[in-house]
Amino acid sequence: MVYQGKPSAGCVNCRKRKIKCDEATPACSQCINTKRTCPGYVPRFDLVLRDQTKSVRRKAQRKKGDQRLPSLSQSASSEESAPALTVRALSDPGGRSAYDVAENAPSGEAIPRIFNDFPEQQAICAFFLDFVLHPRHPDSVQGHLEHLLPLYQNTTPDSPLSLATSSVALVLSGSSPTRRSDQQLGRTIFGRALRKTSAAIRNPTESKKDETLMAVLLLGLFEKIMASADASKSDMTKMHNAGAAALVMHRGLDNVKTDLAIGLLFSVRSQLVEHAIEEGTSFKRYPDPLCNIFKGLSQNAAARLTSATINIADLRSSAKSALLLSKNTESEQEVNDLLEYAISVDLLVAAWPESLPEDWKAELADGFDYPLDDVPKLAFVYDDKMDIYLDLWVQSIWNQYRSARIKIQTIILDCISWLDTPYEHQWYWRAIYAKTIIQEMADDICGSVPFALGTKMSGGPGDRDGVEFPYVGGQKASEEHRRAASALGGWHLLGPMRSSLRTTCLRDGQKDWIIGQMQRISRIYALQSQKGVREAVSPVDQQMYEQQLQRYEFDCPS
Repeated sequence: MVYQGKPSAGCVNCRKRKIKCDEATPACSQCINTKRTCPGYVPRFDLVLRDQTKSVRRKAQRKKGDQRLPSLSQSASSEESAPALTVRALSDPGGRSAYDVAENAPSGEAIPRIFNDFPEQQAICAFFLDFVLHPRHPDSVQGHLEHLLPLYQNTTPDSPLSLATSSVALVLSGSSPTRRSDQQLGRTIFGRALRKTSAAIRNPTESKKDETLMAVLLLGLFEKIMASADASKSDMTKMHNAGAAALVMHRGLDNVKTDLAIGLLFSVRSQLVEHAIEEGTSFKRYPDPLCNIFKGLSQNAAARLTSATINIADLRSSAKSALLLSKNTESEQEVNDLLEYAISVDLLVAAWPESLPEDWKAELADGFDYPLDDVPKLAFVYDDKMDIYLDLWVQSIWNQYRSARIKIQTIILDCISWLDTPYEHQWYWRAIYAKTIIQEMADDICGSVPFALGTKMSGGPGDRDGVEFPYVGGQKASEEHRRAASALGGWHLLGPMRSSLRTTCLRDGQKDWIIGQMQRISRIYALQSQKGVREAVSPVDQQMYEQQLQRYEFDCPS
């Protein structure tokens, strides 16, 4: 369901006959003159967001076998009836591939609910189609947006989850050059979502629902999007992460019995670990009840990587204090122990790829139709390296692994540098190895950029016309990947690119290329225009939310 231009607003008869209609009521003059029964007019919103025509649906079905796209079933047979879009479940905790799941999962889940506010309605449609409803390999499911649709369907328009979804959809829609005003509307709705979520947290029943936890995660996502403009996370993002952790403990083990609840649980852990690593705060400082909830749960490849990288948060926390010590016998021993610990953490993370499915391995692209006449190839490709992945999420998880290893090697080099001359010979070859790994990981991150961004230079997340992507064996990127990459590709690259820029041992010109790509992402998603959300959320809202999260610090089950 996409915006297809301004259609005719005439009656059904005039539209079928393709003649001008005066849109008179109760019957138009054309129907009166020809003695026809005027059937009336299609609602304005249904005209603008029309469903796919029969010919497009037939074309999509023919291509389904080649492109492996999930089918979009329809709830009515007539174009004029403006049916609601239905979708299939796109992820499965079992062992089937996401493409098999997309083909065989039961249908009948209609999205999205109709809103009175037209910009909000458009943004939500685009959000679900471009950000949520994509097939994913089961091992890449991280338990967040994949579970949004079934929860969203059962909420009321003024619920915390519904409002949080609207705020995220609008702020993403506002990155398009023609829809800048959507961001301000998104901030306004964010304030309402904050108040509703605070009320839900105070309610003993609502606070244990999956919908409330998902709303908190979406509010955190909103903050993360807005904070991306200055490459830092706001204080409120940290507060939402803490709130999600508090809710998980408040819900307890009794609320971790469904696949959806388990998915949300792993999503919370993933965000907590990510934030702890970036802030350099030990994940081990989180309460034992929270850590105990994760024990005994089966983990896919994405969750196993999170488990392997948890120690990086503790490692960075220890490095922040140890590397500031004055040199003496005791401090040298402490830094030497930290170095040994860093090497052991690196071995644990480096073993992660050994457990991956065979189809997760990247292929080297042999074709890329970039615009030679307008922009040099270097604007899209670094050192002729272009890797193709199973999908965008597999690529993103690979880059999380690369970013983690860069962080570890950087700490190892900092420790060796701090120890200096007495240990120079002992750790010489380990320093060489660390620099080699950093360069290899940075090269792989750069090699993933064409797959994620293609030739897209501007235009907003929803604009993919004329954008080309690298391919293998003459088979160009599917429409599914084009849509996902245009909407999400840049977001997936920001974190790994920042990790690459924080190291000092890249080859000449590589940092400049990475900075250029980050500027390109900023243009696409209008990150330079985002100022945060504090002006849209009153101090009362912030204080209320913080108080409710603090309340659960004393209510956690032991």
